[in-house]
Amino acid sequence: MHLIPLKSDTGISIVPVVVEHAEALALLVQQNAEYLFQYLPALSALSSAEVARTHLLTAVEQASTSEIFEWHIFVDDTLCGAIRLRDIDEGDRKAKIGYFIARTFSGRGIVTSAVRTVLAHCFGELKLNRIELRFAAGNEASKRVAERLGFVREGVLRQEEFLNGVFVDQHVYGLLSRDFAVPAQS
Repeated sequence: MHLIPLKSDTGISIVPVVVEHAEALALLVQQNAEYLFQYLPALSALSSAEVARTHLLTAVEQASTSEIFEWHIFVDDTLCGAIRLRDIDEGDRKAKIGYFIARTFSGRGIVTSAVRTVLAHCFGELKLNRIELRFAAGNEASKRVAERLGFVREGVLRQEEFLNGVFVDQHVYGLLSRDFAVPAQS
């Protein structure tokens, strides 16, 4: 398994993370701190270039051992989000996916397009069979993305996450290779 740059059917670039993205990542987090904090409070730690650099060094190392694959989403030359594939299990051919997008880029189909592209890579090149997506109850944007991409709601994990001082349920969605609609090539 290896991490490669991807291009969505809508021209969005999905690029493996590199240390050189540290300043752009820190700026993105700073500009979206309140927005991201609601569901991803741990991201707030990446608001300094030094901490972002350390995070990216770790992500690059984890990609080299197929532990975690992380891509940055670019529209034109602007970093606007990220997608992470984690808990990659080559034996059972499954993984979990997560993502985030800057507020100014949300609602434009960017996450749906980028995640669809990563899913095509997962089910194609990586030969995975199952991708799981979990998100906190109340995260309607992630629910819409999951449903648009054909994920099936599999259940609720009660009080699974301690989020911003309270226990919240997590919704679990799954997508199988056989159910994935491959994007048409332009």
